[in-house]
Amino acid sequence: MINLNQNNQYSTIPFLRLGFRPFFFATGLIGVLSMLMWMLFYPSIMPVNNINPIDWHAHEMIFAYSSAVTVGFLLTASKNWTGVQTLYNKSLLLLLLLWIAGRFLPFISNEHLIYQAIVDSSFLIVSTIAIAYPIIKGKNWNNISVVAKVFLLTVAHILFYLGLLGFLDQGVYLGVYLGFYLIISLLFMMSRRLLPFFIERGLGLKTELKNSKFLDVSSLFLFLAFMVVEIFFASVLSTVIAGILFVIHAIRMYNWYHPKIWKKSLLWSIYLAYGFLTLGFAINVIGYFTPMGPNLDIHAFSFGIALMVLSMMSRVTLGHTGRNVFDPPKQLGIMFSLLILSFVFRVLMTMVSIENYVEWIFISQVLWVIAFVFFLIIYTPMFFKARVDGQFG
Repeated sequence: MINLNQNNQYSTIPFLRLGFRPFFFATGLIGVLSMLMWMLFYPSIMPVNNINPIDWHAHEMIFAYSSAVTVGFLLTASKNWTGVQTLYNKSLLLLLLLWIAGRFLPFISNEHLIYQAIVDSSFLIVSTIAIAYPIIKGKNWNNISVVAKVFLLTVAHILFYLGLLGFLDQGVYLGVYLGFYLIISLLFMMSRRLLPFFIERGLGLKTELKNSKFLDVSSLFLFLAFMVVEIFFASVLSTVIAGILFVIHAIRMYNWYHPKIWKKSLLWSIYLAYGFLTLGFAINVIGYFTPMGPNLDIHAFSFGIALMVLSMMSRVTLGHTGRNVFDPPKQLGIMFSLLILSFVFRVLMTMVSIENYVEWIFISQVLWVIAFVFFLIIYTPMFFKARVDGQFG
């Protein structure tokens, strides 16, 4: 699967030269199309062929949308980390086709579901190998934990299908929630590495932003505990851990804060995305004491994922197409603001005015779609054109 013949690199069409190009484009596209389909399903929630639309919605957000951007980012980053060529050209196209084939889940009849499960699961299986290859070959052991998390994401996807096929009780539930929290754990890990660095570089700071080894270690193990308790035990203990995690991540945000970030859209968007993830823990605690709409903490986390994804795709694409990350397109502020407004209606408005729950969700869906259409309009030409500096990638 891995094409390492660099002699023909420049004969490869730009779209297939590096993992971020097809998979960031696919992320933007599925961000629009899956939400439009969800608008058709919700609020009637009628079963579609082999799957409940709610389960389909969760599956697409985790194993289509989030997984696509994860694979695109890591295929790009692992090349930077190791200097080892990652998938490109036909190999990358085949991986993309596996991802596309997985999007036919709602249209597959029950008797053919096993074939869909094999094809769709193959995407993350192959992706895990493709991401592990350069890291192992380059002996980049600092990032082996990334491979482990992508492998566990693959396991979660298989659990989902085992449940859907009737082989495993609670398989759909386990697959969805394990996959969801693994994506969040990946984002927390990458944010710890990148967010303070981006702020320091973006603002030209002379000193490093404050970090704490104690917070790093405690946040890692406490999130693991939170994930296990939340998924398997549904105990008040998860609420206690969520409260502690909220404090830890709020302290991190305080340590990383600089008032000048609000002048840089690629900084305040990532910072607010981290804030949405942090707010998810707070809403989890509030929900224990106060009746609220269903899954508001999950949707706070989800918008943290969405805004982080949109922000990171925007920055990475600029950098890896040879453009200046410190002078991004002016429209990015509008795009990020639309997604933030979508969060306001989906999470905050449904908290304070539940009687208009369906209306708030519809408004949120519309704003989400517009935000991702903005992304596609701005970035699609970059995905399909060669780097402006003439380099390969």
